Amino acid sequence: MIPYVIDLDAIFDLSSIEIYRLLTSSLSNVRYYPPKDLLKTVINDFDISKFKPFPDSQYLEELNYRARIYVITNLPKIEAKLLLVRYNLDAFIQDVISPEDINRYFPSKEVLVLISRKTNSPLGSITFITPHIDYAILTSNLGMRTILIRNSISLPRDIRVEIRKSLVELAEITAQHKIDSEAGDSALRCQ
Repeated sequence: MIPYVIDLDAIFDLSSIEIYRLLTSSLSNVRYYPPKDLLKTVINDFDISKFKPFPDSQYLEELNYRARIYVITNLPKIEAKLLLVRYNLDAFIQDVISPEDINRYFPSKEVLVLISRKTNSPLGSITFITPHIDYAILTSNLGMRTILIRNSISLPRDIRVEIRKSLVELAEITAQHKIDSEAGDSALRCQ
């Protein structure tokens, strides 16, 4: 199965902590700070219960039938897992990849190597899904299939990034396949 690495921001509306995402992205290749400490410093009243999933997040189940799904985040791993459990989305996820796994923030090279190792796949065969243009351009330049979700920006032709409206559209595209009805009994079982 194809591995899908989905940015937690593509599943949950984390726009209220955008400053944390920008800060951790800028720290990706410098000194490491534990995410729990950094989160307390940047956002004093961090409350996991205020974050809600996007309405199409239930389509992770549909994607789970066609791919192994990993979630990547710069939040502490326990906070991300609690968020997924709270909305019963953890059943569709293989694992959560966070800064605690490698002592680096995404999008550092070390995190990308870890993704490749955890998924047991080369970077070129991994699909990365994110709502952030900076992550999309970076991963696309590294040869990953990249899907920019919930963003309708126009990118230059030399940047190979697919743009999708939602997880619903992505699930519909991955579900499209043709069955040869003249192939006999097995074709009937596949329908």
